Amino acid sequence: MAAGRYLVYLDPLESADLIAALSGNDESRVREAAALYQSGIAYNILLTRTNQTFGEYDTPYVEIQREMLMEMGIPGGGIYISDFVAKNTGQEATGIINRMYDLGFHSVIVVTDAWHTRRVKTIFTDSFGNTPFKVLIHPAPDSGYDQYFWWLSPSGWEYTMSEYVRLLGYYIKRDTNVPDYPNFL
Repeated sequence: MAAGRYLVYLDPLESADLIAALSGNDESRVREAAALYQSGIAYNILLTRTNQTFGEYDTPYVEIQREMLMEMGIPGGGIYISDFVAKNTGQEATGIINRMYDLGFHSVIVVTDAWHTRRVKTIFTDSFGNTPFKVLIHPAPDSGYDQYFWWLSPSGWEYTMSEYVRLLGYYIKRDTNVPDYPNFL
């Protein structure tokens, strides 16, 4: 079924200044960022910051991801965390852009789940459109999404349907200038 294939987007890989692993409670993004780093395609990793926490001590999830990268052999000096606290994918793009300016980087490979790549490509193309930066989108291969047989699993249905709803929402927001979080009070 073509619905799953459409959601999965990837750019041809080439050397970059930075690998950005988008937030989410998914180790596959961090593992793929580490694999790309270890392949020599880029020697810096950026983790995006959200308000997600982990465990009884409310440890910021981004700190858990940083520890995971270090356990995978990535040196701490090559790991950066965005300063911007993002509430959605568009805000993650803003955080990455801000950090790239700060660090003097010019190119980034953005790693996310396979089912999320089409929306990321759309949002990041818009967000990076007025910057001098090059952005490449790369799916984490072990994110558990089967683009051909997604309809055979409950999670496949969930990811596919929710992504189409979010893509539609993004297009409406983009075309009508509706803010991310309108204030109804």
